[in-house]
Amino acid sequence: MKKNSKKLLSVVLAMVMVLCSLPFAGVTFSAGAEYDGYYTYTVENGEATITDCNSSIRGDVVIPSALGGYPVTRIGSDAFNGCTGLTSVTIGDSVTSIGWSAFYKCTGLTSVTIPDSVTYIGSAVFYGCTGLTSVTIPDSVTSIGGRAFYGCASLTSITIPDSVPSIGEGAFSGCSGLTSLTIPDSVMSIGERAFYNCKGLTSITVSSGNTVYHS
Repeated sequence: MKKNSKKLLSVVLAMVMVLCSLPFAGVTFSAGAEYDGYYTYTVENGEATITDCNSSIRGDVVIPSALGGYPVTRIGSDAFNGCTGLTSVTIGDSVTSIGWSAFYKCTGLTSVTIPDSVTYIGSAVFYGCTGLTSVTIPDSVTSIGGRAFYGCASLTSITIPDSVPSIGEGAFSGCSGLTSLTIPDSVMSIGERAFYNCKGLTSITVSSGNTVYHS
């Protein structure tokens, strides 16, 4: 019995050694969570993604371009969710994408500066940011997700750049402070309820080539 057990153990160990020596083509390994000040981040392929921020963060914040020596290229989903003490945010110019609900219900946030490096603004990014009064979307952005500015009641004006081909469902729903809006020629579709309950909106200029769905 003991001999059989030893033989079985030897076979198992040999199989493990063989498997460990095989190349894992197409598999990308990433390090675990790292910490730097208020920020939690992960590193993959030499680039950092902010995955969380301590909710005690306060005031005017400049999101760093690098953490741990790695460029910050992404702000992950829910990264700043509920950071109500934020008053303004300047995003570092290495960031290319802002994940969904990244600033969800940051109610104290009044202004956001988005750099030209950003191409993607995910769904519900500024959902419920009721204090947000101004945001400039740079020409580099090619996607505005659904409900991106849902419930931003204090937002009075916003510029949609010529690079954006579509506006997501409910993107500006509940933005009751908006009074006028110009939609550029690049926008070919507007999602349902994109401007639902925008009570102050009296003027929307839409190019003749657009396909507009229910809003």
